[in-house]
Amino acid sequence: MSTFLTGFDGLWARPVEDYKEAVKSYLIVLDTNVLLELYRFTPQARHELLDVLAQLDERLWIPHQVVSEYHRRRFEAVREHLNLYTSVPDTLMTLRNKSLQEVQTLANRCSMSDADKELLTAPINDAFDKVTAEIKRHSDAFDLSLAKVVRNDPILSALSQILDGKTGDPFSGEENDALIAKFQERVAEQMPPGFRDAGKSENAHGDFFVWEQLLREAAQRQTPVLLVTNDVKDDWVKKEAGYVVGPRPELLVEFKSRCNDDLLMTQLPHFLGMAKEVLGAAVSQSTMQQAKNVRESSTGRGVLVTLPSRHYGQIFNTIGSYYEDSYALADGTLSAEEEVAAEETRRILNSMVKTRKRNMDGDVLFAIPSDCFDRFQSYVSVAQNAAGGSGESASKREDGRSEYRLLRRELVELRELLESARKDREMAQAMAAESERAAREVDASMPEVERERLEREAEERRRQLHLTAASVHNLEEQIRTLSRQLDSPGLGT
Repeated sequence: MSTFLTGFDGLWARPVEDYKEAVKSYLIVLDTNVLLELYRFTPQARHELLDVLAQLDERLWIPHQVVSEYHRRRFEAVREHLNLYTSVPDTLMTLRNKSLQEVQTLANRCSMSDADKELLTAPINDAFDKVTAEIKRHSDAFDLSLAKVVRNDPILSALSQILDGKTGDPFSGEENDALIAKFQERVAEQMPPGFRDAGKSENAHGDFFVWEQLLREAAQRQTPVLLVTNDVKDDWVKKEAGYVVGPRPELLVEFKSRCNDDLLMTQLPHFLGMAKEVLGAAVSQSTMQQAKNVRESSTGRGVLVTLPSRHYGQIFNTIGSYYEDSYALADGTLSAEEEVAAEETRRILNSMVKTRKRNMDGDVLFAIPSDCFDRFQSYVSVAQNAAGGSGESASKREDGRSEYRLLRRELVELRELLESARKDREMAQAMAAESERAAREVDASMPEVERERLEREAEERRRQLHLTAASVHNLEEQIRTLSRQLDSPGLGT
């Protein structure tokens, strides 16, 4: 290595040849997010990734913390993916209705004939029908269900064979406590990894435990390590102009000090590409693209969550109350750790409001930023404990006045959604009536294909009317329920 580079590790990007050598000969360590992506891949891509892992044989190793997080989060991973197949069509239905409503307004104001309106609406309906059908095709091709994962998880079965004898041991109870104390010391010094998670009420030390277990295994084996992870938070990697340069320099120094060897980090798409080139692994272009898409989705859009409406309100209130009590009135007195926690909590609340949608069953769908998801899960646990608690401990977890303010906010938002849903219903009623009239007035000389098209259109618009009416009914029920909650004795006092 050039003397001009020596001593500046982490401040310059390693050449691709170094990564290829790492795939060929280093100990390969996987992070939790890599294992969980198996639940988002198509069957073919999943099999190809599992085959690559099996090909690594004894060079593959998983920290115990990763195994623990995998078992804790695998159900949510498949649930999040399955939700896409319902949430996206629901969103498209809303967009379709709004588009048709705009066209209807234009047609009325311009006194368009039915034929001219049809020229405008037909392409819209055709486009949405094609996209919805394609989504259904992908949904039908996806081979996992939550019930299947719960009862007989094929991914768990495959990993249990591939990773048998390749997983680390947990820390002892006494050692566990000592390392958590050490983690707090590192947080105070902003020492990576994991200081960005310091404000989490649950598993804040997770990244540090992964790192500590990785260090011990590498030191024992006296081997260089390639860590495969899609985590690109700045307490793991150094970035410049939005590009990842490599591991944080502090991590490289610590690894060198304790293991006297080399450390590289890469993301799953790059790892698969190099495995194909260096190991001759059978990895299709489709699989590499899926790895790239899933990584970008998890780091961009966030984790999709579906909750029954009553649970959504409970969790939202819990987070909002905690934010108001702990952070909102702090007046600049927060520590660095608390500022991180406050910012993540604020982002969670904003995302729960801005991305929230309701499906036809009345469930609430929303997205949580990926880097805030662990904190969100900790809030869910707090809300569940509060729901099951009683007496003094429960009263400490809930501030009645704060809950009242949050319920009022929820009621205002529900009423706005109801107003929009009623407009959608009115538009659907008008379109259904128009289609029924067109179907009734079919001329005997009209081609059979055209008559069938009109009948299909009338049936589809009746279905849309039913869906929008159901949405209005569900929102009205939720508003009545929430209003009763607001009228409960003692709330807000």
